[in-house]
Amino acid sequence: MTVWFRVLVVTVAAAGCRNAGGSTSTGGVTVEAKLDAPFAQIGNVVELDEDRVAFTGDRQFLIGSFGKGTVDTIGHRTDSLAQGSPTSVYKFAGWLAHLGGDTVALVDFAAIRTTLWNEQGQPLAPLALPPVGGATPVLAYDHRGFGYKGDFTSVLGSPEPGREVHAGDSVPVLRIQLTSARVDTVAHLAPPVLGEAKFGEQSRQVATIFGPNDMFGALPDGRVWIARARENRLEWRGPGGVWIRGKPHRFEPVPVTEGDKSRVLERIRSQAAGQLPPGIELTWPFAQQKPAFDNAVASAAGEVWLQRSRPLDGTEFVYDVFGPDAEWKRAVKLPDNTALAGFGENGAVYAVVKEGEQRRVAKLREK
Repeated sequence: MTVWFRVLVVTVAAAGCRNAGGSTSTGGVTVEAKLDAPFAQIGNVVELDEDRVAFTGDRQFLIGSFGKGTVDTIGHRTDSLAQGSPTSVYKFAGWLAHLGGDTVALVDFAAIRTTLWNEQGQPLAPLALPPVGGATPVLAYDHRGFGYKGDFTSVLGSPEPGREVHAGDSVPVLRIQLTSARVDTVAHLAPPVLGEAKFGEQSRQVATIFGPNDMFGALPDGRVWIARARENRLEWRGPGGVWIRGKPHRFEPVPVTEGDKSRVLERIRSQAAGQLPPGIELTWPFAQQKPAFDNAVASAAGEVWLQRSRPLDGTEFVYDVFGPDAEWKRAVKLPDNTALAGFGENGAVYAVVKEGEQRRVAKLREK
């Protein structure tokens, strides 16, 4: 299998997750504050205290203060990262997670490396993680010393040449003890819907774009939540392994249009620039309709906000909120071009506001 073929198989999952609503009575939010510094891209937001947040923007690790109106760059971004590089150096600051106390984990998407920092932005040490579940980063953590990741190698196979995608019954969610590297399985996700992709004369089974994908996460106390995309419902696993399963919540399907397909394929070609042979024909399997949700974010209080899929030109972000009992509670509509990015204490909601081609971090609160 050629290099460009493998690149496309890896990058298409991200390409299909953007720009993906049903209608119902919704509550709203008010904007309390906004950081002035603009960025082309912003990742998730982690609250450090009632005034300060940590976030990633344009591949950099950043700490912003709403009170002072400042945004400081943390550490040093580089285009080349050698083995054994200092903790303070990274290539692509892509994701942040709070590990408890004053420790923050920074996930480097390019180097597939995780480093630990304190809340003042000082580097502490690299985080050693066992090579399980494929060459993908661990994004979910609790405050009890565990990280969590989905083992998609069980259904998608190895990215190495000659290994084919194959259907499986489920995707294990692995729990990794950070101090001992001990690994166990705490949940299972539904496998992706597979279809045939073609790259010129080559073909392969791949995950269908806009297919329903279960999502998961962990709370500080070790509870694990699973958002079931096929039924639009939530499940909770308590620390003792007891499951709470909520009822499905009705949603209005959003059809996948030719415009959706064109945008995704254009993004695939752009991300694989230099890897695709000139003029090669590219086709990919698409679902007929978008899933009930295309993103999920949980608060420490135990609410999980599922972001409804949207039409291609949709500017409204509406979230179905499920509680600690796994039941649907309410729908919340954010201002136009404003997407959820994290939660804080005392009901603080953090979002990314798109203004033209620029994005800013905002602090919101429900009305």
